Amino acid sequence: MKINHAPTLSQLRELSAELGRLLDEQHLTIALAESCTGGLLASILTDIPGSSHYVMGGVVSYSNEAKMKVLGVRPETLEAHGAVSPETALEMAQGVRALLQTDLAIAITGIAGPGGGTPEKPVGLVYLHLAAEDVDWGEMHVWPYDRIGNKRASVAAAMRLARRYVKGRTMQVDPKPTRPPQEPPAVLVEASWRQGAWEPHAVWLGEQRKLVVGRGRQERTPEGVWIMTVEFADGGRAELMVDPAAGVWRLRRHWPPRRYA
Repeated sequence: MKINHAPTLSQLRELSAELGRLLDEQHLTIALAESCTGGLLASILTDIPGSSHYVMGGVVSYSNEAKMKVLGVRPETLEAHGAVSPETALEMAQGVRALLQTDLAIAITGIAGPGGGTPEKPVGLVYLHLAAEDVDWGEMHVWPYDRIGNKRASVAAAMRLARRYVKGRTMQVDPKPTRPPQEPPAVLVEASWRQGAWEPHAVWLGEQRKLVVGRGRQERTPEGVWIMTVEFADGGRAELMVDPAAGVWRLRRHWPPRRYA
């Protein structure tokens, strides 16, 4: 039996908190496509309060059928390269990013063990892929741990990959004179207050009234500002903030509905 010296759950949550802070600071959203980790990455990321601001969702595509039907992985890719391959990881990441309309996406596929390995693809082999508008990054690892350890090590590596991308975006920004931060634009929101939470019913974007059909988790900042996500009837989404003291709703971010050909 292999000895497990992989990251602990506490260490994973520390990585998750750091990555979450970076994503939230840059108003970036992330989607997840997991195979061998079985949703562990999504679980660790959403252990952090406020993660609904940046985690849009994930797909556990454990079977090849799920990879093809849900994420759009091509049958010829699986036939030529197999489920555990850099090519499949790339298409998983690109597929979930398109599906959930996020800024970046992470995919994980591998052989957690204890069985299923071959000389060409040993137990512990894992491929990661990060897909974003400006990059496609892939990584390969061969972990020496047991099944649980291999899953935890893969999740840690995935979060470090995402952290490296987000930090790189910050470093690429040209230094500019410091300017006062601009507030998000004010919007008209039809909402009610019920049982200690806001219930937005419609949001006016320009001259269009967007009917709210879904609401995400709400967070209240120490300053008393509420932040929440909503989903519109046309498939679009928005992140709203409201300052009850000032009586102003603001639009932090808007994702228009995806148009399929």
